[in-house]
Amino acid sequence: MTSAATFAAVFVVLFASRVWADHCWQTDAWAAAKGRPEPGSKGPTSAESWKALIAHVAVYHLVMAVMLAVTVALLALPIGWSGAAAGIAFSAVTHGFWDRRWPVKAWMALTGSGEFAKNPQGRYSVDQAQHVFCLWVSALLITLV
Repeated sequence: MTSAATFAAVFVVLFASRVWADHCWQTDAWAAAKGRPEPGSKGPTSAESWKALIAHVAVYHLVMAVMLAVTVALLALPIGWSGAAAGIAFSAVTHGFWDRRWPVKAWMALTGSGEFAKNPQGRYSVDQAQHVFCLWVSALLITLV
C-alpha cells in the first residue's frame, strides 16, 4: 500500500472517529463545562472545567485509538506504534487546546472575523475546522512517523 493510500485511509478513520466521539460520546455536562470559565461567570470552576475537558479528550481519543486499531488490523495498514502514538498525542493536545474556547475566539479576532465570532454557529464552525485541520496533521504523523 502506498503512503498516499495509507494517509487517505488513516484520515478517513480519524475523521469518522472525530465526528462520532465528539458528538455521540460527549456528555452535555462535559460540553458545557470544558471551555475555560469566563471571568465573572457563574459557570464551572476552573477545576470543574479541566476535569470535563480531560474526560472528554480521554474518551474521544480512546474511541479514536480503538477505531484506528481495528482499521489497521482489518486492512493491514502499514502503521507503526510510534506514528500512531505521535498522531493521537498531537490530536489530544490540539483538541484540548481548541476546546478551551478562547483560542477559537482569539483566532477569529486575529483573522478579522470578529462579527462572525459573535455568532455561536460561527464559533462552532471555526472550532470544527480547526479540529479537522489538526486531524490532517495527525494523519500525516501516523502515516510518516
